[in-house]
Amino acid sequence: MGGTSLAHKAREEILHSILERRFEDSRLPPENELADMLGVSRTTVRSALQSLEQHGVLTRSPRRGTQVHGLLSPSMVALQRLIGFTRLLEEQGYTVETLTDARITTIAPAEVIEALGVDKATPIYEIDRLFMASGSPAIWAINYIQTSLFAEPPLESQLAQSPFEMGALLIGGPVDHALVELVPLKATREVVKQLEMKPGEAYIQLKELHLSESGAVLGFSLIHVHDRFIRFRLHRGGDGR
Repeated sequence: MGGTSLAHKAREEILHSILERRFEDSRLPPENELADMLGVSRTTVRSALQSLEQHGVLTRSPRRGTQVHGLLSPSMVALQRLIGFTRLLEEQGYTVETLTDARITTIAPAEVIEALGVDKATPIYEIDRLFMASGSPAIWAINYIQTSLFAEPPLESQLAQSPFEMGALLIGGPVDHALVELVPLKATREVVKQLEMKPGEAYIQLKELHLSESGAVLGFSLIHVHDRFIRFRLHRGGDGR
């Protein structure tokens, strides 16, 4: 595994421990202790901690050490795609099932073509993922990834994963981060059908552009969220004004 993959794995393990409240007084051990716990180098741990700090999960200072942000919630880290929707729904007490339907299309929506930077009629995987929360539809995510980005034809089980979990499947991958746009919308006929909402009911759509560490576009997602199940929280720090 490369350094980036090790740091990503270390970040996930540290975040999991944070969400499980395994650190006493929300204070993390020193870097050398974390490195021993995770079986990685201090450099890898430092990279993981820096990433979590940049995402607002941690605060670090010479006097107080590394502490979990006091306002941290699963919805905050889910919006930054540090944890998946399954974990977020489970945190709300739901039993989660994911239904996946994948197909190849050459007539993707115009905004998808523009976001991916490809020509019309380019073969693209359109991967529908419906997250069921205790039997009710809560999130409808459609992931778009051009077929040429896969090193080899993916298995159905691999397409059922989040783009963040596809890792080495993608040429130029893995997905390092996403640019997320929150769009308030009213339920269309298709959204009503998928999420069992009322016609015209307000909801939030997430538009996610998935990028590699170098900034290459690896995918695009349209995610429809029924806020009866999930409401996202953002924390905004002081900006000096």
